[in-house]
Amino acid sequence: MRRRSRITHAITIAAVVAAGVPAGAAAHASLVGTSPPAGSVVMRLPATVTIRFDQALGTVTSVRLLDASGGNHVSAAGLDPRDARRVVVRTTRPVAGRYQLRWSVVATDGHRQQGTVSFRARRP
Repeated sequence: MRRRSRITHAITIAAVVAAGVPAGAAAHASLVGTSPPAGSVVMRLPATVTIRFDQALGTVTSVRLLDASGGNHVSAAGLDPRDARRVVVRTTRPVAGRYQLRWSVVATDGHRQQGTVSFRARRP
């Protein structure tokens, strides 16, 4: 009987602790959107592409902006110093065609997130 009581007590404590954790602290950072948006067609490749998340990020581990031939058009990428929920990507050497924005970040909770967003530029 005593063992059962300890197990019940431990479960109760775990439930109370879990209920007290704010929802944002338990969740991973999620992609909110990009600029240009996924699936969009822009007149030309912008000088800056942004990736927005719903929570602050810890680090940006990789960002590539690939054209159809595999050329990478990222000159620099990193967290926005004014808003750690945004990744700012500086672009270079624009060409017309389809682009894939491939990103990998580590959220402040330590979880790695990655994704791919595609869009098209009509001209360089």
